[in-house]
Amino acid sequence: MPELMMPISPCEPCSRCVFHAWQLIEQGRLLWRSEWECETCGFGSPETCNRDEGWGRPPEWVRAAVVAAEGTVPLRAGGAGGAGLKAFRDALGLTMQELLAAVRDGYQATPVEARYLADFLREADPAAGRS
Repeated sequence: MPELMMPISPCEPCSRCVFHAWQLIEQGRLLWRSEWECETCGFGSPETCNRDEGWGRPPEWVRAAVVAAEGTVPLRAGGAGGAGLKAFRDALGLTMQELLAAVRDGYQATPVEARYLADFLREADPAAGRS
């Protein structure tokens, strides 16, 4: 007798759903993750509850949730006492326009981005950490 297959339909976020997003440093790289938690379906599979992750800078909607939950750390890019522009751009994946804005206005990094940039700069110039 064939096994009964229950149809699976992806859930849509409802009033009981809560969105979670976070960043971490894993294997020396910046990683982001996001998912929905729901009283009805719990933590679902990627197909049903929009669990997602990726390397590097997160999509803006994920970053906005991280900033809302954890706040930001102001960073200076370029100039005396500022992070090296190339390292800053490479570490955080900023466009040239975003980099220019970071030089002009500073950059509001998430706490994990700030820690990642500090690690990135320390690896790029080990002598800088020995002052």
